Amino acid sequence: MGGISHTVCSLAIIAILLAGCANVRPWTTEEKVLLGASCLAAMTDTITTCDGMDKGKSEINPIMGKYPSKNKVILVMGISQIVTIIVSHYWESMRQWVLGAKTVANTACTFHNLRENR
Repeated sequence: MGGISHTVCSLAIIAILLAGCANVRPWTTEEKVLLGASCLAAMTDTITTCDGMDKGKSEINPIMGKYPSKNKVILVMGISQIVTIIVSHYWESMRQWVLGAKTVANTACTFHNLRENR
């Protein structure tokens, strides 16, 4: 899993560097809390998806395919979160909505996974 982890980390570093180059409004405390919630929800969705793959469950996300490898799950979820952070950073007027929607979507998927993985 090292190659995938390195890819996601590299993309995250690039995103952080690019985000630092923009002349945008600083993040409010509320937006930082939403960012943390979004990252936590994405992480729990990734973990529960991988757990389901271990149990032979199928995936409903068409981007990943029916039976993705753990590496693919981690890569797709990592890229999805990086894109969310970049979009939120540059689209200031929609920052809270983008982060909130991603948090709700990942949380709903986590609960779905937990229910299906029993």
